[in-house]
Amino acid sequence: MTDPSQAVIVGATVTLTNVNTGVSPTRQTDQTGRYLFDLVLPGTYTVTVEFAGFNRLVQENVVVSARGDVTVNATLTPGAVQDTVTVTERAVAVQFNTAKLETTVDRTLVDRMPQFYRNPLLLTRLDPAVVQSDTARENEPYFTWSGNRQEVGGGRNFSNDLQIDGSPIGIGYKTSYMPAPDAVEEVHVQQNAVDAEYGHSSGSAITLTMKAGTNEWHGNAFYQGQYPWASALENRVIRSINRGRNHMFGGTLGHPIIKNKLFNFFAYEQWKKTDPNDLIMTLPTDLERAGDFSQSRNALGGLRVIYDPWTTQTSPDGRTITRTPFPGNRIPAAMIDSVAKLYVDKL
Repeated sequence: MTDPSQAVIVGATVTLTNVNTGVSPTRQTDQTGRYLFDLVLPGTYTVTVEFAGFNRLVQENVVVSARGDVTVNATLTPGAVQDTVTVTERAVAVQFNTAKLETTVDRTLVDRMPQFYRNPLLLTRLDPAVVQSDTARENEPYFTWSGNRQEVGGGRNFSNDLQIDGSPIGIGYKTSYMPAPDAVEEVHVQQNAVDAEYGHSSGSAITLTMKAGTNEWHGNAFYQGQYPWASALENRVIRSINRGRNHMFGGTLGHPIIKNKLFNFFAYEQWKKTDPNDLIMTLPTDLERAGDFSQSRNALGGLRVIYDPWTTQTSPDGRTITRTPFPGNRIPAAMIDSVAKLYVDKL
């Protein structure tokens, strides 16, 4: 905090006002003219500076993102305290305290990006340095392996520090909790997590920042459906339809409990998914239960030969392994495992 001659101003009152909640903490500039607000929630703020003998300065449109480091350098001009100088340009976020390389997916993108899989961690793919090494099930948000299958900045998957509002949610390779996308304010990707505050992994840091209530009542409701008649054909050769069906619905609600002081935010999401699959299995015949495979045939009609594992022989060059079939393709009763026989008898 300085005056037009660049002399520091000590003891100026600085107020940081959250535009959405009205919460307004204050600080005093120190002997070097500096002030600091820490643990600031993401959002849009107004910075107000007051000091006797100088005009009141108001800096609007100060946007703070998750893990943001925003500096507002104010210069006060002499004048009456009743006079106000208002700056409406957006303050520039400058990272003075860290050398980390990072990407923030802000609230606008989170709210407007189509999210078919409803997995907020997949928004990290908007960072060119992120590659998702997934399979079909990994895209399901509540499948606990999905969150950590991301390679960030050339690193390995399953090695990232996953956080929600700064709290770790990683349990080994899995996640302990996955929020609904509509409850997420920002997604933050930090490629080189070199700061001392990170220490739960050997890779990068991915942080989800949750939404919060404000002075205004706000919320949403959604429904997303997948129907066989609306889906593409499963097989275009035989013209079979995709019988998968999914009903996803939920919503959010944020509101004040005590205006400018206490707020609440609630989110709910539910899936009702049907994904039919064919499973073909065979049960042992009465002869096979007794170890007699003399009548057992394979898909080509040939005999399913059962070999004696105790006759295994390896050729001198180590390239060939041979076994001798059981006589008559029948397993002797003495060689049938007693525990396995109990299982077979229950079938």
